[in-house]
Amino acid sequence: MAKVFVGIAIALMMATAVVGYLAHGNIVQLQDALKKTKNELVNTKSTLRKTEADLKDTTEKLTAALATIEDQKAQIAKLKGDVDKLNTDLTKATTDLEEKTKTLASITTEMEKLKAEFGNVKPEELAAKIKDLSDSNTALLTQVAELKQVQETMNNRVKDADDKLATANTEVKRYRDNVAKTGLTGKILAINPGWNFVVLSIGDKQGAAVGAGMIVMRGGEAIAKAKITSVEPATSIADIIPGSVRRGVTVQPGDTVLYEGQRK
Repeated sequence: MAKVFVGIAIALMMATAVVGYLAHGNIVQLQDALKKTKNELVNTKSTLRKTEADLKDTTEKLTAALATIEDQKAQIAKLKGDVDKLNTDLTKATTDLEEKTKTLASITTEMEKLKAEFGNVKPEELAAKIKDLSDSNTALLTQVAELKQVQETMNNRVKDADDKLATANTEVKRYRDNVAKTGLTGKILAINPGWNFVVLSIGDKQGAAVGAGMIVMRGGEAIAKAKITSVEPATSIADIIPGSVRRGVTVQPGDTVLYEGQRK
């Protein structure tokens, strides 16, 4: 009977050891799972912080772009006012020039007429008349020369104002439509395969704009497509469009990027 009790006790001890071993294994697995979950949480928080920073940066750039548009609108309004005033001044200068030219022609005709009638006019009267006409003629020639100079100056100012107005309108359209400049090309400086984005060598100074479609080229052939998501003064960030990468190749630093609108 004692042997039976001893056997039962040994069996219970072995069962307890097995249960303890299994419980220890479960605890280790739970600790590993908890550690993995904590790591994923840290990564998620990091991603969230980056996303929030990107959103803040994008909002600031949008605000700056809108402010630039308003500033350009104000400049355009001022330039239009300047053009209108210059056109008014030019019209007046042209009218004055035409009137002075007509007066000059009349005086010249009268002088020729007096010369033809020289025999019927007393010498002293003729001399006085000729002197008066000569003085008037000299004054009118001076005024005509001045008016011509004013007219030329006005023409140049009108042309300069028109050029500034056209440049301002073009710049406003670029900000308003958020379209990259035609002929925009650059290089891939770096690539992040995990987040599927690349860093480009073109920025706001070169005409890059958020939302612009870019074609990745290698050896004169298109191998992928990308879309600009963030623009700095000299660089920009672009996402590789899923499914656009040609089979059997990968996008690499040094690949050329070409503004997609240029191929259309």
